[in-house]
Formats: sequence, C-alpha cells, structure tokens
Amino acid sequence: MNKKIIESRTIQAFAEVYINENATAMSVPAGSDYTKLIMTNFATGNYKNCTIDLESGTITVNKSGKYAVNCTFSSKLATTDVIWDTAVFANDVEAADLHMRRRFSTLGYTFNVTLSGIISLSAGDILDVRSKHNNASAVSITTEYANISLHRISI
Repeated sequence: MNKKIIESRTIQAFAEVYINENATAMSVPAGSDYTKLIMTNFATGNYKNCTIDLESGTITVNKSGKYAVNCTFSSKLATTDVIWDTAVFANDVEAADLHMRRRFSTLGYTFNVTLSGIISLSAGDILDVRSKHNNASAVSITTEYANISLHRISI
C-alpha cells in the first residue's frame, strides 16, 4: 500500500479589516474609473506582517508570497437597477482574477457580494478594494457589514 505524505503548513492571517453594523453611506461618482473603498468605517481585526492604513484604505504586505484574498460585503444602494463592479488592486493595478460584478436591482434591499482569489505579492506591495458602476450619475452605497482578509499561503 502506498502512503502519501502530506506536508502541513500553518496558514497565517496577515490582514483582516471589517465593518459591523455601519449606517454611513459612501458616494461613488459616475464614470468608468474605479473609486477606492473608504475604510474609515472599518475596524482592524487580526493582522501580522502587514500594515493596515484605514485612512488611505490600503493594506501593505511586508512579506513576499502567494496570498488568498477574500472579500465579502453586505450593501444596499439608494438607486435601483445598478450594475456594480468591485475589484482588488495591487500597486494601483487591477488584479484580473479578483473581480466581481453584481446587479443591485431593488432600492434599499441589502445584497451580498463575495470575491476571492490568489495573488502573488512582494514585500511592500499595496492592496486596496475599488468599485465602479454603470449609472449615469453618482450612486450612494451603504456597506452594512464587510470583511476583507488576506492570508499568506506560500512563500
């Protein structure tokens, strides 16, 4: 009988920011450019070997490696029938595999959005989350609950 040896490594939570019961709206302007998610309503959770800056809305990685990025949002809009794009950016460049699209069809209804993926990062790389929409004018969004976590999964 062949036995497979499985190497076990500890996955470390390198960054976590979250929102719990937020009622403050953010305005995202019209246009094709992404707007950085404002993190001043976020709280910091666990973090190790990274720097979280809620004022600038960024997470800076202090160790190189491959990272699993997970983002979940429970949000509602003050506008109906809007297509909403959310993406993770690394060093001001959109990460192609960390993007999602959601249609918010009902005014004031809370919709859940999740995006996740794996990204290779170097020490000093800066991550942030940005959104844009297809509406002809600015859209007000209230993110009631959210969690953004970053886990280093390999070196």
